[in-house]
Amino acid sequence: MEELLAALESSVRAFPLMKRGAESEVRLGTFLGLPAIFKYRLPKPYMHPKLALSLARQRSVREARVMLKAREVGVPAPRLYALFPSMSLIVMEYIEGETLKEVAEKDAERAIELGRRAGTIVARLHEAGIAHGDPTTSNFIFSRGELRVIDFGLAEFTSDVEDFAVDVHLFRRAVESAHARIAHSMFSSFLEGYAEVRGAEWVAERAEEIRLRGRYVEERRTVWGRG
Repeated sequence: MEELLAALESSVRAFPLMKRGAESEVRLGTFLGLPAIFKYRLPKPYMHPKLALSLARQRSVREARVMLKAREVGVPAPRLYALFPSMSLIVMEYIEGETLKEVAEKDAERAIELGRRAGTIVARLHEAGIAHGDPTTSNFIFSRGELRVIDFGLAEFTSDVEDFAVDVHLFRRAVESAHARIAHSMFSSFLEGYAEVRGAEWVAERAEEIRLRGRYVEERRTVWGRG
């Protein structure tokens, strides 16, 4: 078994690297003849080796479970092909298309429309007790006429309203920083889509509280920095 896993890891390492983050490598290859994403979670080098490996495994398992649950409730997420906990490796469907960020950079009207769909997707995740953790415009893919959500690396199961409001806040912050010209319209569209599933007023209010708390912290940092 160890030899088979070593051979698999060697094969994965040979696939082209798409993205390297603080916690993982994402590579594009094939699995059973299908284009696939191989997400290999890296142990944190500053931790004790056993603890780092255990944490990487736990997070890979959690991510896989979230993806399965998301698809179970009808959220358009990637299909899970395989999970290798001992390697902290997830193999999933490769979704070819444009990110919502790329759409927004060239087609404002379409991006605003898709903002509504993004709100519906996030609300459906919340209905299922899932907080995505990083719902930026880079983590929505427009593929074959459908908007799909990817990258559940920071997702978690939760019933905490604060966690759901953080998702909404993060989407707003993403559109304000990357798509300032259409940010207001795009976020309003997002809230409309969210409201179609579970109402938006309460979560929008909590997201605004989070935004104001962040602004207060930044102002305090500025004051102390000048001190």
